[in-house]
Amino acid sequence: MTTAERKRIEPLTRTKLPTAVWSTAVPIRFRHCDPAGIVFTPRYFDILNEAVEQFFGAALGLDYYLLISERKIGLGYAQASCEFLKPSRMGEVLDVAVLVERIGGSSYTLVLPVFKDGVEVVRGRLVTVTTMLEAFTSRPIPDDIRAGLEGYRDRCGEAIA
Repeated sequence: MTTAERKRIEPLTRTKLPTAVWSTAVPIRFRHCDPAGIVFTPRYFDILNEAVEQFFGAALGLDYYLLISERKIGLGYAQASCEFLKPSRMGEVLDVAVLVERIGGSSYTLVLPVFKDGVEVVRGRLVTVTTMLEAFTSRPIPDDIRAGLEGYRDRCGEAIA
């Protein structure tokens, strides 16, 4: 499929998501923006990653940092993408939600719709591969991470397309 053939996604409204969906407020600061005062494209990936780190503790009950530092479990992205629907500006507050799209053997996919005033402005998709940090090879998703993701998905339903 060529870029010209690909359909643009329709923005969601926050009210379309289940009430159990976890989200975090992200105030847009000067550090997020380019000289035009809009969020610089690569900064969205920082925003999404920070949301995922918070999500692990708040929604899954897992300490993201201990997974990496003590258990030596890598949570690296095999794929990361964003669809940009509207610009975000300095001074705005974005609401980043997390949905589970897929749970595989050693990887899982999260969809992160980002809202401003209840309307989606960005949609991120992150494919995470669990790895053994010492060997830099993939490994099965640990049972506690799998259980957390499955439980969250069961509470929230399937991710958006």
